[in-house]
Amino acid sequence: MTKNQKRDIATSVTTLIFLVIGTTGVMMFFHIFDKYTKEMHEILGLVFIVAVFLHVFFNFNSMKQYFKKKTFFIISILTLFTVVMFVVNSPKGDNPKRLIIESVLTSNIEKSFLLFVDDMDFAKIKLEEAGIKIDGAKTIDEIAEKNNLSPFKIINILNLK
Repeated sequence: MTKNQKRDIATSVTTLIFLVIGTTGVMMFFHIFDKYTKEMHEILGLVFIVAVFLHVFFNFNSMKQYFKKKTFFIISILTLFTVVMFVVNSPKGDNPKRLIIESVLTSNIEKSFLLFVDDMDFAKIKLEEAGIKIDGAKTIDEIAEKNNLSPFKIINILNLK
């Protein structure tokens, strides 16, 4: 493969993945199809990082010209300032979403199951039908561990109408 072909591939992949993660990022911001976009956005974000490194690697000589320009320097400073401002102004303390999730996953199943179904017996039946054994587990986390599953899989089963 020639150097130009590698550059073309790196640039094409970078551009196309950027379009997808940019679009899914905007969709997530406005909560459009969150259920479908979050995982794709996260995984393609990781692929995007690899694509950017390849793009920079194969195009570094031509990119060096940009790095020397005043415009690049100013935009770098503005970007750094913006990142620092987000970090400095981020909420302090524990993430409330994480606290809620941990509370649900570690609370007694009689309490946590009722968030997803109206009847404890019905919850047990749904889990048994899905091949999940409770076997004396006291929390969703324990059930997940005993069945070698994600606790979120348990919640999905309980939440199915």
